[in-house]
Amino acid sequence: TTVNLFINILFIDMMNETVSILVPVYGVETYIAACAESLFSQSYGNIEYIFVDDCTPDRSIEVMREVLAHYPERENQVRVIRHEHNRGLGAARATAFDAATGEYFMHVDSDDRLAPGAVEVLVEKMKERGADIVDGGFADMNGGEIVRTVHPVPLSDRKYLRKMLCQKAIPHNVWGRLYRRSFVLEHHIFSVEGIDYAEDFALTPRLLLFAKRACVDQTVYYYSIDNTSSYTHRLSKKNMLSYLRAYKLVMDFFEAEPEGHRYRKALDIGMVKAYKEAVLNGISVQQLDKMFPYRLHSFLPRLCVEMMRRGYAMRWVNTIFRPMRRLHIWLS
Repeated sequence: TTVNLFINILFIDMMNETVSILVPVYGVETYIAACAESLFSQSYGNIEYIFVDDCTPDRSIEVMREVLAHYPERENQVRVIRHEHNRGLGAARATAFDAATGEYFMHVDSDDRLAPGAVEVLVEKMKERGADIVDGGFADMNGGEIVRTVHPVPLSDRKYLRKMLCQKAIPHNVWGRLYRRSFVLEHHIFSVEGIDYAEDFALTPRLLLFAKRACVDQTVYYYSIDNTSSYTHRLSKKNMLSYLRAYKLVMDFFEAEPEGHRYRKALDIGMVKAYKEAVLNGISVQQLDKMFPYRLHSFLPRLCVEMMRRGYAMRWVNTIFRPMRRLHIWLS
């Protein structure tokens, strides 16, 4: 009940670490009530909520405040920061992080929901394992129905990252994870303004290169797949270029890091995947070559890209690429 939650906040959680929940808001009037309800009703008391209004054109912020009115004990824990103009998802995440003060933080998209007790479960695992990042399970939701449940993959940190860099072999979401803020500050790895589509891929692999990771098997996050206005559902040329900038950022980062050489084959495979996606969405190989001034380290990835340069049909590229990628993922 609300009374019990209020007592929990005042007494039980006074000594607990603060968790910052970071929420970008744009065009989610239909979804944000359920999102806010799931956030304010968390069993963990010591939470600061940071909503970034990226000049939303609808009543999203007003709807959030209507839900907040039912949780007066949370009123002083909520901050709303408004951008002067629409700056995109990457900038909204960066603004929220800059404003955060908690020892830990989470990203929650405003059309999604947290599971009951999610914050408490993740914090307990963070403390137990002394981790930098804690993953939880998540469920895809369509019209309020669960259509798929994804559990964290119990791999070593190195194998997990290799699979992620191959792209779409393992989730690279920024949401559904708890982060230690001091770890992120120590390594200076932040969301990037201007990278809005694939902004999670631009961030997560860079963090995982250094992070000690732990996971809980419980479903902690409900991801909405029916919001057709979200970045995920809009694969325009603009979003394709954002995806390519994200991949270039990751490539530059791993090229510069001493430990990056351990992931060269996975990065090569991921680059071929990026080339394929771009070519299928109308971007020329010549434009891609200008964006990615790298020499691939492995023979078969180089062959795949050279075939695309010479105009081979994608089905011939795939006869090499798909078995190569499957084998690398299996061996990783």
